[in-house]
Amino acid sequence: MNKLFLTVFLWLLSLPIFAQFPLQKDLPLSYLVSQPKTKTSKPGLLILLHGYGSNEADLFSLREMLPSDFFIMSVRAPTALAPNAYQWFRSETIKGVKGGNLKDLETNSDLIKAFIKGAVKKYKADPSQVYLIGFSQGAMMSFEVGLTSPELLRGIAPLSGRIFESLRPNIKPSSAFKNFKIFIGHGTTDEKVLYHYATEAVSILKEKQIPAVLHTYQGMPHSINEQEINDLIKWLKEK
Repeated sequence: MNKLFLTVFLWLLSLPIFAQFPLQKDLPLSYLVSQPKTKTSKPGLLILLHGYGSNEADLFSLREMLPSDFFIMSVRAPTALAPNAYQWFRSETIKGVKGGNLKDLETNSDLIKAFIKGAVKKYKADPSQVYLIGFSQGAMMSFEVGLTSPELLRGIAPLSGRIFESLRPNIKPSSAFKNFKIFIGHGTTDEKVLYHYATEAVSILKEKQIPAVLHTYQGMPHSINEQEINDLIKWLKEK
């Protein structure tokens, strides 16, 4: 498909969403938000982080499937690649190891952390029920934020992501992860972020005595399928 046509096509798809849910810019990162359908005195927050070259409208389309007693917030990455296409970090290779640009990872991790604090305050949300759910680059940012500042979150759900080598020495000790949940989802035929990165992440966390659950999806490429969403919803509802 022609790249220009694809960009315009994605922009047209996003128009109905922006008409109903205007882009908010009052927190450190721009975002879309939907209110909980089931009212509670202290609703939780599900914060969605999109992948490379996408935008906040992408994962926001999942909101109708996610639990109804949460605010759903889908965040835009800060660096523009093209109209309606953004990234969380640039890729680079350091000493033969491919990873994310260290400055980008640090700067944007801090932005996400500030966003979490601001969102909890603005929407009067339950700070003990805040989750980061990320896909691809968004999954990697979920690891970066959750494993360095677990006190801000109830859990993270990295989908089709990986833990960068640069993150390993900065992971908090296991004592910081009491009541913290980690859902790792990955397809076996992922051609962009290979499946072995999922099993590697589990091994890294196990070595550090941080519990995580791995959900494997046979034959799934670099994407999200219905079974993964169903598993994620079940995980979110678990105490």
